[in-house]
Amino acid sequence: MSCYFRQNSDTEITITNYVESSGVTYYNIKVRVAQVEWLVERRYRDFDQLNEKLVEEIAISKKLLPPKKIVGNKNPSFLEQRRQQLEKYLQELMVFFRIQLPRVLAEFLEFNKYDIIYLLQDLAKLFIENGEAILSNRKQFHFSALQVYAISERLNLPCPPENIEHRGKFDFSHVLDFCTQLEILKVTPVKDHDSFASDYNAVDVPIGSSNIIPKKLKFNLNAFRNIHTLKFYALPPENILDISLLKPSLEKICVHNTTTTSINQVLLCDNVHKENIIINSPTKADVALQTPITSSSARCTNWPKINELNFSGNLLTQIDESVRLVPQLRTLVLEQNRLKDIRNLAELPHLQTLTLSVNLISDCKNWHLELGNLITLNLAQNKLKSIKGLRKLLSLVNLDLSCNLIDDIEEVDHIACLPLLETLRLTGNPLASIVDYRPRVLARFHDRASEVVLDSEKGTHKELDTALVLSALHVSHLRKKSQQ
Repeated sequence: MSCYFRQNSDTEITITNYVESSGVTYYNIKVRVAQVEWLVERRYRDFDQLNEKLVEEIAISKKLLPPKKIVGNKNPSFLEQRRQQLEKYLQELMVFFRIQLPRVLAEFLEFNKYDIIYLLQDLAKLFIENGEAILSNRKQFHFSALQVYAISERLNLPCPPENIEHRGKFDFSHVLDFCTQLEILKVTPVKDHDSFASDYNAVDVPIGSSNIIPKKLKFNLNAFRNIHTLKFYALPPENILDISLLKPSLEKICVHNTTTTSINQVLLCDNVHKENIIINSPTKADVALQTPITSSSARCTNWPKINELNFSGNLLTQIDESVRLVPQLRTLVLEQNRLKDIRNLAELPHLQTLTLSVNLISDCKNWHLELGNLITLNLAQNKLKSIKGLRKLLSLVNLDLSCNLIDDIEEVDHIACLPLLETLRLTGNPLASIVDYRPRVLARFHDRASEVVLDSEKGTHKELDTALVLSALHVSHLRKKSQQ
């Protein structure tokens, strides 16, 4: 990201060429500040309007801009001559404004999109004018990676001269004041479109017409120390520096649509030796007292307030030991990943909701050893054929098994015995296509059939009557079988 304030001596403005579109001639301006460059497309009318504002506001000479031409203004030789004249015009302006760009010129050359100081001036103006209205709605705001990077870098800069920051509505203090009041922070590669929601490669696409790659922007969140929810989309978690500063306040972390393969890339993203860390299991006393969990190979403390982790839409292949660093966790969402099993969840005594839909799970053997107090479990769109491993999840209330490979009605017996189960989804399984599917499933719950919500609906009177008969027949069959 550019910083004209510090790199004005390494700045270059050229007009590379001109193009015609629908009878209008546009000039392509290339702006380079050190290693950062971007393109701006302007027509002569834009140059004329810029010049009028500069003449009015700063009293530059009106003759700097080449004059208009009515006749012959489409002639290639004239357009090339005008390209050269407009390029010289811009270069003379940059020499004149070598320390500070007027806002009108900064906006004309789109410094407010790619330069730290001028981009933050736009944010300051937004927050001073609309900050209260934005904060009144859940104290949440959506930043682009470039905006967060600009805030992070600005905190490391010496204070620019007062005439550069335009004290008043463009003052950086308005940005800091807004950020300290935020409670929910959402960061995405860009803000203009939602390609990052479905495309992992969006983070590699340059921002706008620049050569700035979101994936290469590393930043800290020092300005957001009061947030309790962090939502991170399509950006490598390693881009966040000093995330440990947020440990005292963070209650929820969401990381979506990244190439993250392991949870420790988030919970230990500050630690360069994360792969070699061995995390000690907490004792019951540690959990009760929120005692920091430490490792033998690195200083590694827990996240005392985290109660929800949402890592949907990533490339997770395992639930690694770092999950033990969130002993107060109540909700864990891991849908749309590449998980084949679960592990390390036995250290989370407060875990109540687990979402594992759209993964590669084909076996759930002895899951009660990992999920002792679970209330809600979502296993939709996996590869389960048997659910015997769920038969001892005695605290389970809600269970989603839709779109798996369950084809045997006998499998329902493994979950029908769960005393607290109220809602069950089996739609999308081969089992759901058998004759009298709903009454036959409800029959397995016997006296509790009327209490169960199957596939989002309670049983009708007719279904419950049929289920009652089937239940009696099933009980009779089991008795005869036991007597043989």
